[in-house]
Amino acid sequence: MRPTDDESKFEPSVMESAPGPITVLNGRECLYFAGTGYLGLQANPEVLAAAAAGVQQYGVHSATTRTGFGNSPPLLEVERRAAVFMDSEHACYLVTGYASNFALTAAIRNEVEVALVDEAAHDCLREATRWLDLARPPIAFRHRDAGHLAELLKSELTPGQRPLVLTDGVFAASGRLAPLGDYLAILKQYSGAALLVDDAHGVGVLGSRGRGSLELTGIAPAGINTAKGTQEVRVLQSITLSKAIGGHGGAVAGDREFLERLRTASGWFRGASAPAAPVAAATAKALELVMSRPELRRALAVNIAHARQRLGALGLGVEDLPSAIVSFKLTSAAEMQRVQQSLLSAGIAIAFTRDYAGAGPDGMLRIAIFATHTREMIDELGTALQRVL
Repeated sequence: MRPTDDESKFEPSVMESAPGPITVLNGRECLYFAGTGYLGLQANPEVLAAAAAGVQQYGVHSATTRTGFGNSPPLLEVERRAAVFMDSEHACYLVTGYASNFALTAAIRNEVEVALVDEAAHDCLREATRWLDLARPPIAFRHRDAGHLAELLKSELTPGQRPLVLTDGVFAASGRLAPLGDYLAILKQYSGAALLVDDAHGVGVLGSRGRGSLELTGIAPAGINTAKGTQEVRVLQSITLSKAIGGHGGAVAGDREFLERLRTASGWFRGASAPAAPVAAATAKALELVMSRPELRRALAVNIAHARQRLGALGLGVEDLPSAIVSFKLTSAAEMQRVQQSLLSAGIAIAFTRDYAGAGPDGMLRIAIFATHTREMIDELGTALQRVL
């Protein structure tokens, strides 16, 4: 079969090293400000040693599901440490963070009638609504617009219907935070209402303990992913272990009763292959490091503040936010592509994100900040941006 024109134009960059502040792309070392390795653990020697030991002892994969004989010790250790990290009773480890949202919606499929989704939400949230038994298709509300959400709830719900609002905690393209406190205040007016937060880019970065956007909002762990309903609005959260945490896969942390329901509600637990043991071993070690080395988050926060100040001084409209994603737009897609390619020619890699959730049709330039970047690296990025702009 001959490739289409679009397929023939696709020439992906090839990463030939672990992601880090210096990363080998297409055979060349670059200052790397892309991706999602916010705490810099993907190349940590202890994480790599755990993966190597895991593959030697357990092989590549258990070759069975978790309801068979697929519960390797590293996998169970990920669940134990994820529960400790999130201050929850238990956790369920899944092969991707993407899958975590599918498992969550399957677990509550009969408990909501109307879904409202931020128009810039990640694809996984929109796709996860397919598990729900809804009275009508999901309704999109304007990006981060609590007022519009309130209007839609008033106009679109019939008496007694239970709404579910789905949103990113930190939006993957822009780095902006959802106004979760405003959403919760609005949802308190509706009996049986729920809020589902995909916190892929918040966990490991935000909050005093790194538990993400819900911790930053002041939501206690005991009120998240629970079957008991300890507060007026049901709060659900999915987390990703392959971004700031430095391992791989996704997790849902909550009380045992709710997680038992999550395991049986869909095939993501009982039918999908178990996460690979070496990857689980690396993920368990990464979780241990995140919990035992809070200086990683402190270093990241310092770098985020410096990067936002340095890039904001260039007049790029950079917002003062605690997230590790710094994004901005220029006059056109062509201009942003020019800037990205000019920087890459100078040995600095940033992302041009187009047609991604929340990026818009023209796209945006996206810069990721790591705990392992030095101040000099960030200044070098700022100087190069000033030059190419």
